Amino acid sequence: MEASTYPEIRWLESRTSRWDDLMLATSSSGQTRVTPDTAMRTSAVLACIRVLAETIAGLPLHLYRRVDDEKQKASDIPLYSVLHKRPNGWQTKFEFVEQMVVHLCLYGNAYALIAPGERSRVGSLRLLHPGSMEVSQDEDGFTLTYTYREAMTNKKVVYRDDQIMHVRWLSVDGIVGTVPIELGKEAISLARSLEQHGSRFWNNNAMPGIVLRTDQALPREVREQLREQWDAQHSGPKRAGRTAVMSHGLHADTLGASLESNQYAELRTQALLEICRVFNMPPHKVQELGRATWGNIESENISFVQTTILPWLKRIEGAVDRDLLPEGEDFFSEFAVEGLLRGDTMTRYNAYQIGISNGWLTTDEVRRMENLGPMPEVDEPEEEEGEEPVVVEQEPAEELEEEEED
Repeated sequence: MEASTYPEIRWLESRTSRWDDLMLATSSSGQTRVTPDTAMRTSAVLACIRVLAETIAGLPLHLYRRVDDEKQKASDIPLYSVLHKRPNGWQTKFEFVEQMVVHLCLYGNAYALIAPGERSRVGSLRLLHPGSMEVSQDEDGFTLTYTYREAMTNKKVVYRDDQIMHVRWLSVDGIVGTVPIELGKEAISLARSLEQHGSRFWNNNAMPGIVLRTDQALPREVREQLREQWDAQHSGPKRAGRTAVMSHGLHADTLGASLESNQYAELRTQALLEICRVFNMPPHKVQELGRATWGNIESENISFVQTTILPWLKRIEGAVDRDLLPEGEDFFSEFAVEGLLRGDTMTRYNAYQIGISNGWLTTDEVRRMENLGPMPEVDEPEEEEGEEPVVVEQEPAEELEEEEED
């Protein structure tokens, strides 16, 4: 049989396209491998971690001392400046807390090396990479040892537990926290696979779900030539959706299914919701507004603070109190969350009015909540002794009208 009688393929522009096989995005074991790096490359995971890290890092962190039944800011001790403004020489407080929360989300643990200062036990804090840390319990059962491998020198350094500030996520043994992305790897793997599918579908329209079929017996060289022609004409977004005109009994059969029939959009939404459950994240915070309404957004935001953010704050506050504050003194740390609970202007002002009317708020306290200074003093004019105020009497309106008529 002459080469000219073999099937030929010619391409015309078209707007049709198909979804390639879902299994191409998975590994040989049927799952996409989940690591901290691949998890961060998944948009839903990145969105959840960003919301947590940026929200918590944006909250003021204060140190207080208890005086009788009141609390006072302990801004006179050196540690206050370390936690509130500058934990080390190259990071701001926002950057430090943000990185700490990222470590907690990806590794379940955050470690900060305590460097002594000139005037206190804590002069600065340096975060250590959780992936290079090993934690072991000593024989006495009451102390921990931290072994860290330095990235620059690859040497192991052993630290006592009083040299490390350790924040744990949900823990089973009380020594180290479990890893969120490990517990949620099935949901993350699904989301990652779906994202890779979408990328392959649009960027590689060679469509491996296509079979070129003919009744003729084709030599291997001709089969390879037809496959290369098909791939060359359909691969890449610029050649997407081109229509082939085939001759000599050549047919193209589709093995895959369309995006719509595979419910691709619904699957992506469901994968996002599963990841939100891992991080206890309200979906509307990561731009999934399918169940959100204008009427419930405010209550959802309050729930976000109470059920999502508050446990993370308590973990960090507890680690600060345990590892950084001096023992035997009545100090404690606390994040200020009032800014997250602020309602609209009218709601806040009505609440302030109730507090002032009932005597448990003052005007200056309200102004501090609104980031305003004390109420300025206004000098009132003094009246001289014996001087009576001038009263201007106005004639009744009816009398004035009668005079005008006259």
